[in-house]
Amino acid sequence: MTEGRFISKNKYQWDRYQNMLDGWKLYSPNELGQAYLSVCSDLAYAQSHYPETQVCKDLNALALQFHHILYRRQPQRWTELLHFFKHTVPMSFYRSRHFLMFSLGLFLIGWGIGVMSQCLDTGYFEAFFSGAYYQETMNNIKSGNPMGIYGSEGEVEMYFKITTNNMFVGLHYFVSGLLTPFYTIYMAITTGTMMGCFTTFFAQNGYLTDALIAPNEHGSLELPAAIVCSAAGMQLGMGWFFPGKLTRLKALMQSAQEALTMALAMMPFFMIAGFIESFITRHQEWPMAVRILLMVAGLTFSVYYIILLPRQLGKKDNG
Repeated sequence: MTEGRFISKNKYQWDRYQNMLDGWKLYSPNELGQAYLSVCSDLAYAQSHYPETQVCKDLNALALQFHHILYRRQPQRWTELLHFFKHTVPMSFYRSRHFLMFSLGLFLIGWGIGVMSQCLDTGYFEAFFSGAYYQETMNNIKSGNPMGIYGSEGEVEMYFKITTNNMFVGLHYFVSGLLTPFYTIYMAITTGTMMGCFTTFFAQNGYLTDALIAPNEHGSLELPAAIVCSAAGMQLGMGWFFPGKLTRLKALMQSAQEALTMALAMMPFFMIAGFIESFITRHQEWPMAVRILLMVAGLTFSVYYIILLPRQLGKKDNG
């Protein structure tokens, strides 16, 4: 692309960004951040193809103005943080809804694989997890406490261990998209397979109700968060490997902004799920109604925040 064509193609957008700088108080940090990333992407392209030209100097000046506003503003206020979770995150879900649906579909496919595998081979559970986990689970079943695994450690110790691990796994789903989106697809299917195998194993041993309720007291938040992180990883990978008409760097920056927003927004989900798993799920003696209510509440919130609210905001913005 010639320098003249590059300028002609992007001039309107640069003028819009300059207008944003003139009235920056009217824009959210996320909107300013997206504009900043776009300018930096154009600047990197210009420096690679048209070094020491006026367009490089102009873009560099534009990028410096955005940097000054974004990083020398007053500390982020609570209202901005609230806006992030009430509007920015749901809108990212809405724009990424196809990735989310695809990720959910992969999880369900994996769940079906897990169910079928355990039905065809009753030793699949032991092979999938580990011999030690299988033996502990069998001992719990024989003692009449099938979900005793959730009470095998102290609450505080278990909370930090479970929460740290789940957050790491969620971010791993996201970052692995840079390797290849197909690896993230594999992990999404594997997560579903694990749950399908787990549920079927306990059903075969006469504990279907326990397998459906106990893990989902916290799983109603943890599993949707994992599905979202998988979708974020796939979106990141698609931007990197399939940039379309954009430069690879610009496509990556655009997909990374959206994907990172979704992945980071799931960290509170993992933290709350970890608390429930460590402090509440172990109490299988609690009334069934209370446990079902906890599961339904988590699932209802997940569906509302990840699906219904984004759809509502998306229709409002497009309307």
